[in-house]
Amino acid sequence: MGTFALLSLIPWDTIFRYSPAIVEAGQRLFNSVNKYFGDASKESGKHQKLSSEQLDKRIKLLEQNELEQADLIEKIAIQINELTIAAKIISNRTLLALSISSLSLIISCVLVVIRVIIIVLPANQSLKLTEPASMI
Repeated sequence: MGTFALLSLIPWDTIFRYSPAIVEAGQRLFNSVNKYFGDASKESGKHQKLSSEQLDKRIKLLEQNELEQADLIEKIAIQINELTIAAKIISNRTLLALSISSLSLIISCVLVVIRVIIIVLPANQSLKLTEPASMI
């Protein structure tokens, strides 16, 4: 099998189906964390008192980030599961191709042996028949 034929056996549609969703969730997560920590990094040396509203806002942001992380992890788990299934399918197909190749090799070896027996045996029998006649 050629490289193209082997690559065509990989379920690329399954792999690419979840890639944009994971990239998008990762980008949203990065943006929300960067928005939160971007402001804090500018004021890294300052300690300030926060009101309860600001604390509530930060807690909601952290909860939202945690939910997005859980969603991202779930999507990654689904993708890994589908990749595992695809790898098993490819493994089974490879084993089948190897078995068929081995069987065809065995059959061709048997046919070569049979062909040699058919050609060599009659030639040896004709020599045996002519040898005693030439001695007389």
